[in-house]
Amino acid sequence: MTREIEPLSILFADICSSSALYEQLGDRAAQEIIGKILQRLSDLTIQFGGNVIKTVGDAVIATFPAMEKAVEAAKSMQMTMICGICEKSDLPPINIHIGIHHGPVVKDGDDIFGDAVNIASRVADYAKPRQIVATRSAMEELPTLSGHLKKYIGRITAKNITGEIELFEILFGNQQTTMVIDSREVSDALFCSNLYLKHGRRGITIGAHNPAVSVGREDYNDIVIKYSWISRTHAYLENHNGIFIIIDKSSNGTFIYPENAEPLYINKREHPLVGRGIIIFGREKSKENNHDVTDIVEYDVR
Repeated sequence: MTREIEPLSILFADICSSSALYEQLGDRAAQEIIGKILQRLSDLTIQFGGNVIKTVGDAVIATFPAMEKAVEAAKSMQMTMICGICEKSDLPPINIHIGIHHGPVVKDGDDIFGDAVNIASRVADYAKPRQIVATRSAMEELPTLSGHLKKYIGRITAKNITGEIELFEILFGNQQTTMVIDSREVSDALFCSNLYLKHGRRGITIGAHNPAVSVGREDYNDIVIKYSWISRTHAYLENHNGIFIIIDKSSNGTFIYPENAEPLYINKREHPLVGRGIIIFGREKSKENNHDVTDIVEYDVR
């Protein structure tokens, strides 16, 4: 069979510390959970136009024709793991670490080989739990206006790799505000059916049939809040394949007050919504009971 060389974006997604699952649950139960995770990661690869090369142990190896799709897939994989894919509440935290590289690969049937594959593997090994790490060559393949936030890590050397590798962390979700979400607390969030919103006496449901709602000062928004501190279109609340996200687009930002977690401020950022709480647009929560102020939206994910 003729071997072909083709430049591709290569993604390694590996389950962290899977041995803890085997120790806690036993071989059969742990294998079942790991199988579900690998299947979900494979499904997301296909969803974003990628090709699953193989699963090796606790890792998925995939390729994408475009780096943009590889990054979007990686973000969705991490958000999926944060929100949980298993119904068991007694599981230890399950995380993944992801490495991405772009370079020429040797295609031999359904498999791939070459230095680019080895580099992607080493980058994944370097990544920490809940982290997406990419090489400079990968970042250079992203469109200039892609909007993906990144943070420079530095240069590393890796076994059997000639020269140094420059690495970047790709940020996702609300890492920009350094808030860490515990997957044990949100283990049933991924496949919840709806996000219920209450604004005054009005109720709105976000789900499969109504995937997005806009909030803002202008009348064309789904939720209209007529205050000077509210932007024309202040924020969006969206259903991303069962993960409910609030996306701030405003000047003054959005304050989120979860029922069982610390308050959070986002500004031109996005954040997943889990459980119950309130959202206040453009200002902080006041100590006084301002019942006449209607810039507060209650949320309930279930």
